[in-house]
Parts: sequence; structure tokens; C-alpha cells
Amino acid sequence: MILYRWQGRAANFGDELNTLLWPRLLPDFFDDDPAVRFLGIGSILDRRHASAATKLVAGSGYGGYEAKPVLDRSWIIHWVRGRRTAARLGLEAALALGDPAVLLPRALGLPAACGHDVGFMPHFESAGWGAWQSVAAMAGVRLIDPRDPPPAILQAIRGCGLLLSQALHGVIVADALRVPWVAIRPLAQVHQAKWLDWAEMMALRPRFRDLGASTLLEWAETSRLSGFHLGRVWLERLQPGLANIASERRLAKAALSLRRAAQAAPQLSSDTALDRCQSRMLDAVHALWARPLRAPSMARAVRRTRSCLPASGDSAYQPS
Repeated sequence: MILYRWQGRAANFGDELNTLLWPRLLPDFFDDDPAVRFLGIGSILDRRHASAATKLVAGSGYGGYEAKPVLDRSWIIHWVRGRRTAARLGLEAALALGDPAVLLPRALGLPAACGHDVGFMPHFESAGWGAWQSVAAMAGVRLIDPRDPPPAILQAIRGCGLLLSQALHGVIVADALRVPWVAIRPLAQVHQAKWLDWAEMMALRPRFRDLGASTLLEWAETSRLSGFHLGRVWLERLQPGLANIASERRLAKAALSLRRAAQAAPQLSSDTALDRCQSRMLDAVHALWARPLRAPSMARAVRRTRSCLPASGDSAYQPS
């Protein structure tokens, strides 16, 4: 079985979290056999996966980036990210348990954060297209680059007393570490639907704040131009020139919006909602560990089979 993660031109925090989480939750579970593909964190439930391979799903979501999958016998669904994913794929709502990234504090034995910084994490695409290092400095906040190694990002989030995040998994991890957060609306509309898929499982509705693009390239890449083939071809050709165009006015406007976002009322799920979500998923991990290639019954998927939640700061979770 291989541990699948989406990989683009640059690393992306949410997708890279798979490499931290699953080897700790499921030690000695993975090898290099491509006949079985493990799908965990990410909006990756679509038709990108080989039809001949067995697809074992543990918390993935549907993001609308590609066509919906045809769920035949090659798909083994242990759980999905949220009820919106379940509804789009025609699955029972009982299979919607949450995003696996909320298990990171349990899996890694991380205590609740107690920092004081105001951090800002842009979407990984905006981090490449924009001038957010300059904007963050102007706004007096700490930039957390989603393309950095995941351990460094986790440490940076734990150093925050407030996280402003355009990246969904920045918010998910902050929430799990009990760091209050403010959701920044992604500039590309296609990235927005997955936020509600996660948030509804935590009894939340994100109150998005808006930021403008920090460079002409970022504006162009997230405009309607990118939705058309000819537009993408044009942007690809002009990208080197556009990358260096960042007016002082645009930078100042983005910095002002970031400062205002930092003054907004932050959000955080309740301890009860977080514990419930973690508990149900850890029970599903136990079922997966026992019978990975057999889909659980609805009752087994959500049943509390044993107490397996260590107190915050205790040793990392281990399946038995």
C-alpha cells in the first residue's frame, strides 16, 4: 500500500501533513505496492486515481478540482471529511467524520499552543504569486509560508496567539492546537467549498475576511482568465514579467486589510466538538487498522470502541 499525497510545483502544507500523521497513527502500514492507494488528507476524491488500483479512503474530501469518482468496488471508504463530500459522492452521512489533520496533536503528542505572535498563512499558490513577505512585514504580522517543511510550520503555529489563514489546513491545525483563528477568503473561488465541508463537522461557519491580491501576477492567476485555456496560456507566457509587478499602492492596501483582519473577532471550535471529532476518527482508525481492506459497517464506523484519547501533552497515540 502506498501513502498518496497530492504534489504540485511547490509543497503544500495540508497535503504534506500526510507524511507526518499517518506513519505515526499507522506504523509499518505502508510499503511501495501501488496496487493499493491510501487516501488521507486532501481534496483528492476524484478521477485522478488509476481504476485498477484499490483506493482506501480515510478522511479525504471532494474539492471540485476534477470530475467526481465512480465509486465502484475498487473504493473502500472508511470515512470522508464532511457531509458535503458524502452528499456529493452519494455516501451515507454517517461516513462523514472530519478532516484527519485534527488528529495531529494526539498523534504527535503536541500540547495546546501558548504563543503570542499574530501569524498569517497565505494559500500556497498565493505564496508563490504574491509579495506576502513584504505585506506581512508592513502589517506587523509573522508570515508562515505553507511551502515550508511541516514540522517548521507546526512550530510556527504553536508560537501564535492568533492565526490569520487563507490556507484551510492552517486553520484546521490552529483549531486543533487551540490557537484562535481568522479565516481569509481564498482569492480563487474553487478553493472555498472545502472550508464548509470541514467546518460543519466542527459546528462552525467561517466568517471570512477579504484580502486583495498583492501583485499583478496574483490578481491575474486568480481572475477569470485562469478559467479558460487561452487565458492560462497567456498567463504562462507573461508570468515572468508579471511576477515583478507589485505597486506600492497594492502592497499598502493588502497590508491594511491584513491589519484589519487581525482586529476581527477570532473563531475557535468548542472543546466538546473537537473531542467528539477526534474520538470518532480514532475509532475509525482502529477499525481501519484491524481490517484495512474491508469497508466498516455504518455502526462500526462511528462507534466508540475504546478510550484511546491521551490527555493533551501525553505520549503519542499508538494503535493496538
